[in-house]
Amino acid sequence: MLSPALEKQRHQLYAQSVDAMQHRLREVDNLAAIFAALRWGMSELDRTFEQTPGKVKATVACRAGCDFCCSVPVHVQAHEVFLAAEYIQVNFSPLDLAGVIEQTSAHRNRLSGLHLDERGRLREPCALLRESCCSIYEDRPEACRSHHTSNAEICRDDLTLPDVAIEKVYIPALRSRMYAVMLGLDAAIESAGFDDRAYDFGSALHEALTNSLCRVLWLRHQAAFPDSCLAEPEEGFLH
Repeated sequence: MLSPALEKQRHQLYAQSVDAMQHRLREVDNLAAIFAALRWGMSELDRTFEQTPGKVKATVACRAGCDFCCSVPVHVQAHEVFLAAEYIQVNFSPLDLAGVIEQTSAHRNRLSGLHLDERGRLREPCALLRESCCSIYEDRPEACRSHHTSNAEICRDDLTLPDVAIEKVYIPALRSRMYAVMLGLDAAIESAGFDDRAYDFGSALHEALTNSLCRVLWLRHQAAFPDSCLAEPEEGFLH
């Protein structure tokens, strides 16, 4: 449970994020401007981390090259997928792009045969992981920016050992700040009419890289990706 001070701070950060993103989205009139607003939101998450008190940041065990969390399921919203897809399409070579499509296709097929509880236990390296580093770091999803722990060994154990209580090494004073901003950004984007469904990152990324209609649907305020890409699809879509 958060202290009253942290709870108050969480509410303030959430409200500020909602207001600031809503203001930016009201001003946009083209795709480039929308993406600029979305990237501002990502930078706001980074700024929130940087402005966290030093004594709190000192407890973070995460370091460059630490990639344990890059093998756990990542749930995202559509706008995060489109930012990642655009980064890949602009910066990756045709060969590297083809490799990501192949890997995300394999991930998608593997996921489709798993029940929900099995999905939560799935551990496989992200298709965008390169030599223990994120190859789209500038446009990585919100959850990737917001996840920190105080013990990398617990994160490592979480990859191979059942029932590891990784939540015990979360850092409440930091996590509450990061998630307040993340949820505030998402709420503002949802209030603007954009897709609010939670998707599996790898599955939705594969769809975004192979089906240009996805972004058209999203801009029309429709569901961007098929139900098979949902983070928790209905049972009928699991097989």
